[in-house]
Amino acid sequence: MNEAVSIIILNYNGRQYLNDCLGSVLKQSYNNFEVILFDNNSTDDSINYVKNNIADSRIKLISSEKNLGFAGGNNEALKHCSNDIIVLLNNDTVVENNWLANLAEAVKEGNTVASSFVITEGIPEKYYKTNGSVSYLMYNIMNIFPDITDEFYPNGCSMIFRKSELGIPFDDDYFFYGEDVYLGLKARFKGMKIKFVKSSLVHHKGTGSVTANSFRTFCQERNRFLNLYLFFSFGFILRILPYITFNHTLKTLLSVFSKKHSTTGILKAYLWFYFHIPLIIKKRKELAPIKQVNEKEIIKYISCKVVNDGSAFAAILNHISYIYSRLMGIKPVEYYLKNKLPI
Repeated sequence: MNEAVSIIILNYNGRQYLNDCLGSVLKQSYNNFEVILFDNNSTDDSINYVKNNIADSRIKLISSEKNLGFAGGNNEALKHCSNDIIVLLNNDTVVENNWLANLAEAVKEGNTVASSFVITEGIPEKYYKTNGSVSYLMYNIMNIFPDITDEFYPNGCSMIFRKSELGIPFDDDYFFYGEDVYLGLKARFKGMKIKFVKSSLVHHKGTGSVTANSFRTFCQERNRFLNLYLFFSFGFILRILPYITFNHTLKTLLSVFSKKHSTTGILKAYLWFYFHIPLIIKKRKELAPIKQVNEKEIIKYISCKVVNDGSAFAAILNHISYIYSRLMGIKPVEYYLKNKLPI
């Protein structure tokens, strides 16, 4: 018999997605599961809509009195799960019939976090040919691994793990953005395997293009650097200080002349670190006991690239970054790929 699974679907004003999302989940070939629909204090009557239109005994409806964000919402929903195997699924998705069966197969051997093949509307097809990684500053870098089964961190849109192995998945303070990288780093430092399950197919609406928003920009920038400062040694951070300095300077200047980033959000993110040094040190100490793997084994999956695009200028910048990395004694994923060494 299939082991029971708890599927957490976090919802915030996503009423328009719930019929399609829940409908596809309830039709799974793998039928031993419960659904924890955790509502983050929506204002669009999502809970009543589900009560009146999608009646199913497998669905547990949980309402929060405030919006806890993606991180806090999933952590709180975890408390209501009856099973050890946990799946996190975005509400703006439609899953294929064998999505859960194939995803659950990936964690049978234990000590594993796995994620689905998520096809997001608007993302070019070229980015699905191989999986990507992150840069030293925790920005996404696409098309890194030649083997599509390799990925650096699980996709937060659809992932699976055992709570007995991973524990609380996120840091509540992240609210949203960067949480899946946090979870991936936590799992890797614990020595867990991270798998990509191509046969577990998810169709994702995504958020589309959005204008600059102060809080969104704040969370994006702060959480990227939290992932760096919480998990990596001060020695490594010191070696990549030129990247940090260049990023802070350029990002601040670009925010003034571009609508893509909020200047207020960028400045708040950088100032946040100066006023929260004791908190950062506290979080580092709390994470220290889980670190069973040397950071060099983690860095070998990280890219030294600073930009994604394939222009000649980008190639020059990325090559300079590679040379600097080697001079600093850093061996990023490009070192292993270039020398055809196993990662």
